[in-house]
Amino acid sequence: MAGLLLRRILGLGALLVVVSLLVFVAFDLLPGDPAAVMLGTSARPDTLAALRAELGLDRPVLLRWLAWLGGALTGDFGRSLTYGMPVSGLIAQRMAVTLPLAVMALALALALGLCAGFLAARRPGGLTDRLAVVFAQAGMAVPNFWIGLLLILVFATTLGWMPAGGFPGWAAGTGAALGSLVLPATALALPQAAVLCRVARGALLETAGEDFLRTARAKGLSHTAALLRHGAPNALPPILTVVGFQFAFLIAGAVLVENVFALPGLGQLAYQALAQRDLVTLQAVALLLAAGVVVVNAAVDLVQVWIDPRARSPS
Repeated sequence: MAGLLLRRILGLGALLVVVSLLVFVAFDLLPGDPAAVMLGTSARPDTLAALRAELGLDRPVLLRWLAWLGGALTGDFGRSLTYGMPVSGLIAQRMAVTLPLAVMALALALALGLCAGFLAARRPGGLTDRLAVVFAQAGMAVPNFWIGLLLILVFATTLGWMPAGGFPGWAAGTGAALGSLVLPATALALPQAAVLCRVARGALLETAGEDFLRTARAKGLSHTAALLRHGAPNALPPILTVVGFQFAFLIAGAVLVENVFALPGLGQLAYQALAQRDLVTLQAVALLLAAGVVVVNAAVDLVQVWIDPRARSPS
């Protein structure tokens, strides 16, 4: 197990280096000159050349990537071309919104999806199962930003129960801050809960026909108790795989949902940086989000190996 863990960590490090190279090169190939953006189109050529030299834009792309990667490893992503402050400070401010939003959305998706999938698998073909199938199909078909607009219309505009958008900040109190994240977290969670419901239902129905489950029922356990105690643990591997992939969808969905609800998170920062051609900020945000997806999926793989010895490759 120790050897497997070491191999996974080394592989993760190599993958993150490759991801950083791909992110840097992809944004470096975009048309436009950051120096020209900072100085404007009327800048003199000598002034433009001096700023390019100061920013290191006149160096080969490989050297610039190595310098950027070295700075990223120490938390230095450079200075934002738009805000004129360190990008690491901007990201830290926005993470205070995006991270709780993603955690709330994932927790809600897990609670709704797993409960609905279990209830559906408990009585296949019954009313609960049919309702769960409809929920899964509808949830996967409707985009999360449309769900967000619908939630604003119903719970903010019509009923007035929740704020329509904005973030008061954690200084205003934990209750007020979390309250402003309820609707966007719900908008992010519902499509992912639909996917989890479908996967959990299929995995539990597959284990329902296994011999160990029939043996548990023969020993006196009810169908529900046997499914919960013995079926659910064996259905975890495919569910964990989907949870790992869902983190990427939550991050991608946050870009739209944060703009719908006017939340000052990483998604809104990425959108603003793209609109203003702030490539320094955009590179840092893209690297952070990509690294987060890679690390979460690697962690899910390790958890799967831990709970299912069959997934361990021979040392």
